[in-house]
Amino acid sequence: MDSSAYNFKRCKLCREIAAEPAYDLGDSTIYVCRNCDFHFLSQLDCLSEKTTEEGQLNETSRRYIESRMDENSPLLQNRLNFVKRQLDLSQCKTLDIGAGLGQFQLLLNGCGAKVKGIEPSSLRRAYALEKFAVNLHSELVDHDYWQTGFVQYFDLITLWDVIEHVDFPRETLESAFKLLKPGGMLFLDTPSREVLSYQLSQQLYRFSAGKISLFLPSFYSTVRYGHKQIFTQQQLSGLIESCGLGIVFSTDSDTNKLFSSHKIILAGRKTEPTPAETKPSTVRH
Repeated sequence: MDSSAYNFKRCKLCREIAAEPAYDLGDSTIYVCRNCDFHFLSQLDCLSEKTTEEGQLNETSRRYIESRMDENSPLLQNRLNFVKRQLDLSQCKTLDIGAGLGQFQLLLNGCGAKVKGIEPSSLRRAYALEKFAVNLHSELVDHDYWQTGFVQYFDLITLWDVIEHVDFPRETLESAFKLLKPGGMLFLDTPSREVLSYQLSQQLYRFSAGKISLFLPSFYSTVRYGHKQIFTQQQLSGLIESCGLGIVFSTDSDTNKLFSSHKIILAGRKTEPTPAETKPSTVRH
């Protein structure tokens, strides 16, 4: 999508010109769509002055990364166990979008999967290469590198804590769909908008005529790669299905929350290819 002059009144989910500014957060605004009730921030990385390069990996950035590196270790293992419940990872061609430091890729490699990873942060890519010898790609999933060379190539695509960060979630999932083989699976998780803290914050904002936003600012961020939209379960399930994926697992279908009670967890399987899809890639990988 050409985002050089994006009109935030166009909903990023249903694409209707039906969104209006609803919650002023000071440095940004949450737009709400009258048509589908999608909530998204008036911030795009592709338009922001904050998209300058992060600089070189140095001792300060290295220490910061290492201080937080182990925070998600149990979560990464839970995600791996979840994926292993759904499919055999041996020789599984996998794309991990938003790969971070490459830690999940290492877990997948240990199960015999053949993994490629995408990570937009130059610092994280540099650290992944230095620490784990994992070479992550900077090209986003909608880049020609993927869209011409890896059509219907992957058995598995993962987006862990990613869809809330991207500029255009629908386009991101549509791009990922094109890279999946028929029958291939996509897994993701993301914060839920249906948690009590979000709902209370909305009510208090309205009751105080915008003077108190409570927890709303903590759900969104204008920093590079920050949270730009928060979904409900129904919205995200509908988006995945509209992209051509059949839901095979959702948070609602499991009484025990796998990762967190604040998360939406979904797995979808690609249905038969549509006529608009191109033939499988013949490029050597």
